[in-house]
Amino acid sequence: MHTKNTIHELIREFYPYAKEKMGFKQPCKVFLREDADNYSDPLGKTAYYDPNSREIHLYTQGRHPKDVLRSFSHELVHHAQNCRGDFADMGPTTEGYAQTDKHLREMEKEAYLEGNLMVRDWCDTRNGLKQHRGMGSIAGSIPQADRDSDWVGPAGVRKNNGKSGGWPT
Repeated sequence: MHTKNTIHELIREFYPYAKEKMGFKQPCKVFLREDADNYSDPLGKTAYYDPNSREIHLYTQGRHPKDVLRSFSHELVHHAQNCRGDFADMGPTTEGYAQTDKHLREMEKEAYLEGNLMVRDWCDTRNGLKQHRGMGSIAGSIPQADRDSDWVGPAGVRKNNGKSGGWPT
């Protein structure tokens, strides 16, 4: 079982790499949170960034450390955006802001893309590129027993038993 200490250590190791890649100079504060109410909500928060206090809050309860690291990286992109002044033109972050505010939508796109890629690159660098995941087709990289049990295909069709067009859940 992974502990908060595992997450803490991964963040400490990842932060200098991300800071160098993103080029921000100002530090941020990071808080690891456990929240039973949030955890019980299947669509609860995973993390958030407060641009005024330069704080990243990560919800850790019941999450894989690498998933928390992806959330951290996403929020670090928002920190880098804040440091370069992108939050100066920010509208309100009320419900639906990422769908209705064009500027904030672009900021979210950058955070999703760059944040996830940064974790992927760091993991590959950290592992010395020894482990190549996803070689070949998806079906070829998943053991037969796992592949046939539960798949999601086009339009969310479940249990198509690994037939063409499905993605593992």
